[in-house]
Amino acid sequence: MNQLLKHAHDSIKGYRDAARNLTEGSLKDFFIERAKEKMVFRDALVEEIYRLEGKPIEAGSFLNLFQRSWKNFKTSLDHDNEKEIAKYCLDEEKKAIHDFGVLLRNPELVSTDFFAVLEAQHEKNLAASKALVERIKA
Repeated sequence: MNQLLKHAHDSIKGYRDAARNLTEGSLKDFFIERAKEKMVFRDALVEEIYRLEGKPIEAGSFLNLFQRSWKNFKTSLDHDNEKEIAKYCLDEEKKAIHDFGVLLRNPELVSTDFFAVLEAQHEKNLAASKALVERIKA
């Protein structure tokens, strides 16, 4: 559960950074919306960890911080950076889809309320991945 939480922290920061690296447009709005969705999921995940009498972690990973910093540097050098940013976010969505697999295959590990949140977030992750692939192709 804390692995999912770490990923949620990283995703929120990643989407915020991605939005900051764009001036305007539908992709920037998309990233802002994804960050908000990830915050809702993060809060539900923290609540579920407490319900299971665990201790939620408070931050993302150091490696992801380094990767985001490198992505921010690379995109600052490239004036046509939408595609690069979209690729980075797509990689993050793929990680989330993979990480969700264990809990989606084992619903008995979490509460039914959280499982519903998890399923909804998984569907959003799949839709976001599809949208990012389309954006990269365009």
